[in-house]
Formats: sequence, C-alpha cells, structure tokens
Amino acid sequence: MKLFNKDKLVSRFSYLHRSLETVENEAGQSIVVTNAPISKGETVAVWGGKVVHKNELFNLGTHAYAHPIAKDLYLVTPIHDDGPDTINLIRTSGNPNCGFKGEITLVALKDILAGEEISYDSYMLNPEVLQENDSFFEALRKRYNGHFSSFIQDEIQKDPNLRIFPAFQEGAWGLLTSIDLEGCNPETIRDADAIRRYVVELCELIDMKRFGDTHVVHFGEDERVAGYSMFQLIETSCISAHFANDTNVSYIDIFSCKGYDPKVAGEFTKKFFGGGTIRLNVVNRF
Repeated sequence: MKLFNKDKLVSRFSYLHRSLETVENEAGQSIVVTNAPISKGETVAVWGGKVVHKNELFNLGTHAYAHPIAKDLYLVTPIHDDGPDTINLIRTSGNPNCGFKGEITLVALKDILAGEEISYDSYMLNPEVLQENDSFFEALRKRYNGHFSSFIQDEIQKDPNLRIFPAFQEGAWGLLTSIDLEGCNPETIRDADAIRRYVVELCELIDMKRFGDTHVVHFGEDERVAGYSMFQLIETSCISAHFANDTNVSYIDIFSCKGYDPKVAGEFTKKFFGGGTIRLNVVNRF
C-alpha cells in the first residue's frame, strides 16, 4: 500500500489518534489505518467542525462532509483545496473495530492491531435501527448497544421495546430485574388468586422452578401504601412484589442466579396486569 503525503492530508478540525495514517489500498482508495496497536476503549478519532441544521446542507453542496449528531443537526467539515479532512476518509464496515461514545467520538471496540484499517458501522448513525419488531435491527441493537451515536442510543435506552438489557454475566451472584408498572388493572392487583396465577405463569415462561407456595398477604393500614404483597421462593432465589392500591402501581423484583430474559418478564407482566408505563432496571449483582 502506498502512503500519502502526511503534510497534505491532515485533520484541521478533528482529532486523530497519533498512530493513524492515510494509505492507498489495492483498489486505489484512500483509507485510514493504524501503524501501532490501539487498546480497546481508547479514543481513536473525534469529529470537529460546524453544526448546521439539515435545511442548510443543500447550500453546502459537495463542499463539505456532514456527520449526523442529532435528529436534524449535522456536524460539517469543509473539503479543502488539497482534499478532505483525514477523519472523513474513515470508512464504514459491517465488521467494524470502532464505535461511538457520544455523538462525535470514535473509540476502539476491541484491541486493534498495527496495520488494521479503522472502521465503524454506518448503522451506528442511522435512526433506522429504532424500528421495532424487526429481527435485523434488533440484532444490530444488541451487537452495538452502548456504541451508537448518543442521539440514537438515548432513544434505545428510554423505550422499553427497544432497550437492550444486560444478560446474566459469568461470575455474577445473580441477575436482578426491578419492574415498576403504572396504571395496572385495579381488579387484578386486588385479586390474590390472580397474583398467584401471575407467579405460576411467569415462572413457567422464564423457566424458573417454584419452591413451595406463593405467599400473598394484604399489608398496610395507611391507604397510601396498602395493597397485596407477594413472595415466591424459586430454586435459584426469589420473586417478590407489592401492589399499591392507592396508585395502581406494581413493584416487582425478580432475582435469580440462573439467567433469564428481563424483557420477556417485563412484557408478560405488563400484559398480565394491563399496565401502562413500565420501567425496568436490570443489574448483575456480584
């Protein structure tokens, strides 16, 4: 591969890792490679330039590169007489070694060896990945979770239908899912038999073996907190809950040292209790 004149192709507005250089591949294309190893998590590049609204892009014509940083905003870097900023020569790939941290910072997804081309996946900047009920985009959300540009990552995190929850990690004591479900059907959360049935069906769904009976007891003299509380031992730990009559909110905790899918548990819970807004917090406990 032929090296370019480094004095000619420089980043006037952006930051590049000190090991990056521009070369010409066998097809005669300009690509960016590293001449030294880069460790996982290191900052590889940071885009710089001027922020403009999408309506202004037409006026810029082909005289600038546009990097999306929000729904309608782009960071643009001009093309100089001697060529584009080197950062804009970083190509996209379906098997990238870099991803985003924030809107403009590119970080190494893995240890990158000397001689490797620097790349990222264009879907990390593409709002198409926010489509629900699409197996292709769901796979991308799982693969690049935490490394989309933040204007996309934020949408994933706040939508329970899109959010990617942590799986059970090796070495963890257990996986805890806390479900806060608002707007529950008042009749269901006030029905002890229905709550017991919920536990049985939930355990079957997430493949948890119940140990003993489901305990359902009405607690609280103060109406602000009164309602049924539930506790169920399972072979790998326990499931507990409280159902608040005053607000029709359910608070459910699933803790297990055996892996399960928090999203499946959340979706089932919402359907069973006829709830509205749902908040899932999932953590591995060590």
